[in-house]
Amino acid sequence: MPRDALRRAGVLLAAGVLLLAVVVLVGLLLTHVLVHGPVGHLDDVIERSLARSRTGLGNSLTFAGTQLAEPLNVEVALAVLVLLLAAITRAVRPALFLAVTVIGESAIYFIASSTVPRDRPHVPRLGMGDPIASYPSGHAAASVCLYGALAVLAWRLTSRRALQVGLTIVAIVVPPLVGLCRMYRGFHHLTDIVVGLLLGVTWLAVTTRVLLPAATR
Repeated sequence: MPRDALRRAGVLLAAGVLLLAVVVLVGLLLTHVLVHGPVGHLDDVIERSLARSRTGLGNSLTFAGTQLAEPLNVEVALAVLVLLLAAITRAVRPALFLAVTVIGESAIYFIASSTVPRDRPHVPRLGMGDPIASYPSGHAAASVCLYGALAVLAWRLTSRRALQVGLTIVAIVVPPLVGLCRMYRGFHHLTDIVVGLLLGVTWLAVTTRVLLPAATR
């Protein structure tokens, strides 16, 4: 393997481990300290308020919103997009960037959620899910990485302003929307969503910096 590729792989690994450590430490702080104070109280108040406001239409809309970052949907979309990028660009790096961004986030999330078990909000949930996998929100993190990576690629690989702006809007709007849907459906506390979004943004920034230098067009 070329020296430059090894260097980049090392940087990504080190950044991933550091990010995982931060997410785990924040999770321990949330579940052992902050949960007993104003932060935990705010989480609880918001979840109960959302549960009381549920309607048939809201239930349907939030189900659709959740599908935007449902693990199986993300996996299928990733496989298709990686193949399309490789075929269209005839280059390895764009497809590799997308794959590493999405898969790397998934790995960090999986280890963090397994290390810091947190009960789901104490409200009825609309759907199935591991009852102690509330922290962090994998849906929120995945949506940042998938849609954010596509927006980054649009700006780096094309000059089509409509595509660039359109994907940027999607990357900005979809992640918090997915997070709200997950909260509405009783799967996450607000703090889970916030950490999930920050995890996604940070990892996306790292992979962009390492795999897509500014000069890449």
